[in-house]
Amino acid sequence: MSFMTIYPDFYQNFCCKANRCQHTCCAGWEIDIDAATAARYQQLIGPLGEAIRQNIVVADGTWQFRLGAGERCPFLQEDGLCELIRRADESILCDICTNHPRFFVTLGDYELAGVGLSCEKSCELLLEDVGMLSLRTETGEKLSLKELLQRLSLPVCDEDLCYQTGLASEDADFVLACMQKTEPIDEAWTAQLAQLRVEGMAAEAVVPQVFDRIYQYILYRALEHVPQYGLGTVLSYVQLNTDFIYLAYQLTGQLGESIRRWSEQIEYSTENVRILLDLLSGDVCH
Repeated sequence: MSFMTIYPDFYQNFCCKANRCQHTCCAGWEIDIDAATAARYQQLIGPLGEAIRQNIVVADGTWQFRLGAGERCPFLQEDGLCELIRRADESILCDICTNHPRFFVTLGDYELAGVGLSCEKSCELLLEDVGMLSLRTETGEKLSLKELLQRLSLPVCDEDLCYQTGLASEDADFVLACMQKTEPIDEAWTAQLAQLRVEGMAAEAVVPQVFDRIYQYILYRALEHVPQYGLGTVLSYVQLNTDFIYLAYQLTGQLGESIRRWSEQIEYSTENVRILLDLLSGDVCH
């Protein structure tokens, strides 16, 4: 069965920042190696093949790179570049290293493609424009998010596609209570939640127009959960997460970094996504 691929208008502009990136994806994560690449590594001859085999292990039935100090990939050099690419070329990489931060989700007759927001370059691309999210099909047809939802038989009103501003202090408390139920990615996340509780809401803060775009992109990313949870719960999930990004932005003044840190904690944790969706489907954040 063939699918029509949809992607954000900025998707094809993505290019890894490599050693210019301040938050490398080559550290702090488990790096799984797909079976086909693992088999190729086992057959690779010469010093590079030996070096790779010395630095990969099987964990829970999956080949992974053996992480070093600071959970760094053993082939991440001090200059921030990849030793494997330097000694060979990009074709030597495993699927996750080739594709990250790209994602591909099948929904109905469509494949939804995009770039995850734990990557600072993805955040930069998202924030280059303040207008509503614009999509394209693989044939070049332009599409709004509303038009995509209509094609997916998910009719929404215009209000559902905009970030609802006017966050009250009790709403902020609800957002933080939900976030505290997620599994923290690191101690800095826990510390930020505590600081947000202490600092509270800024008085009469102006919400930048770009938050509609952020909200829409998070909705686009979360559409894969509609079949299980329903559109209403997913819309609540999107509002909650955009609210949190707004609170973090108020605290730090750094919008891109607020989005990126949220993504590390939520978007890239299937467990934390599930926790929030389960909470919102039962509305039990206290």
